[in-house]
Amino acid sequence: MEPLTKILVVDDDKSARKSIRSILEKEGYVVVEADDGASGLQQVKTDPPDLILLDIVMPRVDGIKVCRAIKSNPEYHKIPILMTTSMGSKDDIIRGLESGADDYVVKPYDRSELLARIKTFLRAGTLLKQLEREKRDLLAILDISNTITSTLDSRDVLFSIVKKIAEIIEVNRCSIVRIDADGHRGFVVATSEDPNIFNIPIALEKYPEIMKVLDTKEIVVINDIDKNPIVASVRKYLSKTIFHSLLVLPVIMKQNVIGTILLRTARTRPFEEREIQFCQIVANAAANALINASLFESMELANAHLEKLATTDGLTGIFNHRYFYRRLDEEFTRSERYNNPLSTIMLDVDGFKEINDTLGHRTGDRILKELAVVLKSKIRKSDIVARYGGDEFVILLPQTDRQGAEMEANRVARSIMSYQFESLPESGIKVSYGISTYPNEHILKADDLVTIADRSLYAHKAKNKNQTPVPK
Repeated sequence: MEPLTKILVVDDDKSARKSIRSILEKEGYVVVEADDGASGLQQVKTDPPDLILLDIVMPRVDGIKVCRAIKSNPEYHKIPILMTTSMGSKDDIIRGLESGADDYVVKPYDRSELLARIKTFLRAGTLLKQLEREKRDLLAILDISNTITSTLDSRDVLFSIVKKIAEIIEVNRCSIVRIDADGHRGFVVATSEDPNIFNIPIALEKYPEIMKVLDTKEIVVINDIDKNPIVASVRKYLSKTIFHSLLVLPVIMKQNVIGTILLRTARTRPFEEREIQFCQIVANAAANALINASLFESMELANAHLEKLATTDGLTGIFNHRYFYRRLDEEFTRSERYNNPLSTIMLDVDGFKEINDTLGHRTGDRILKELAVVLKSKIRKSDIVARYGGDEFVILLPQTDRQGAEMEANRVARSIMSYQFESLPESGIKVSYGISTYPNEHILKADDLVTIADRSLYAHKAKNKNQTPVPK
């Protein structure tokens, strides 16, 4: 007999209910009573029992209607129902069985027969529940395996694993922690609470349960954090959380613990062997996904580095010619679509050739680096500055008309003139600039913005030799 097994007795005869209660409570069953069919149905919905003893003959809602209502509901149809009827009521018995009852007992009750039938159906119900749990576990494992083999995205795989574990084991939080090769650092690569969490660093010394797994390579089960010595050092912290029990399983690859699956739950019942075995199977399957996640992270970093190299000017560290044209095409398309203004400033250093010839190219390079820093610090957040080539720089100004662009160019030019360059301690530098703005009848495509700004720059240089032009 399972502890705290609950039996619902539905009978309008008070003495019959009292008789059954006396028999069942002596066997340790929890007995709940209902004195009519409607109350019995409500009790099933409120707190489903493990078995129902249901009288057939009752006023208003009889046992036949109650039985049909329960058996037609997918949520409750697996609850065993034993019909109770008076001796000799053969027709009632047939009607009860046809309505879906699992068996019947005849009044007055024979104690041994009643208990034997109850135990038989409870045992069958326990086996059925076990089979259903095992089926659910197998389907979950199959689902995880399919996910692992059907996608190359390790983040999707890892989140699928923790989400499925949290559903099957019914825990408050399930996480996968990747362990660095040195064994000193941990990273949360997936958690059932948030699919966006990935690669969050954690201090392993704050997780003695994980440290224990790393040390022993064995599963750690903590059914009561208030009593288990493993978490003594962090008990004060854990006591402030909702968690009551922990389960940590190693994820092992080639004899090395490369990660752990960490389950935390508020429930007070201990982890079942079935649950631990399920998680162990999943942990074994998770090894490759965790390796792939590590490789994925390395590839992401490498790709980010390559992307930076591809879009950044090697000398100045600001965006390069290639990246500028990509953004120019994007912003020009947006301006055409929404009829927004778009401006470009082309800017170069006056007399830069003389600087190189007099002070050397290395000094010229240092000046360009400093100039890039000044430009980057002076432009607006929405603007894009890039090195166009040589000593030429270009600034893209989305949603900026001609007047705004002239104000911006003048402000930037004056900032450069007033800046004390380290490579030119006794003198500063002057710059010239040219501006173009869309919409303009001569600007039909994105490249026209650059062409017109470039022409404007050299027109200004010719007109204002060695002087910073003042906007009209």
